[in-house]
Amino acid sequence: MDVGPALEPAPVRGGVIVGRAVLAVFLGLLLIVTGLALVTDYRGIAARHIALAQRVVRPIGLGGRTRRADERLRSRLILLDRAFGVLMVLLGVVALTGGAYLFASRA
Repeated sequence: MDVGPALEPAPVRGGVIVGRAVLAVFLGLLLIVTGLALVTDYRGIAARHIALAQRVVRPIGLGGRTRRADERLRSRLILLDRAFGVLMVLLGVVALTGGAYLFASRA
């Protein structure tokens, strides 16, 4: 059955698939390393990230907060940052699996 030239898939070169696979593997590893750094609070990276964010947002926020409320908010934001790190690790595993699948399908 002739479907016509408009519906035929375009030819894919092997270099494009290998390039995408390399990019997926690299991105997966980068996400995993960054996520693990956030989850484990490597060298205080999560705490520093929240401190920098609070310095930027602090002038916008409400004044007159007590120090205890600031500490509670800071600890909750650090936990949120660590949870975001877990999501980054999961996304990295998905990207790494996709890159490995592209490599395997090419071989």
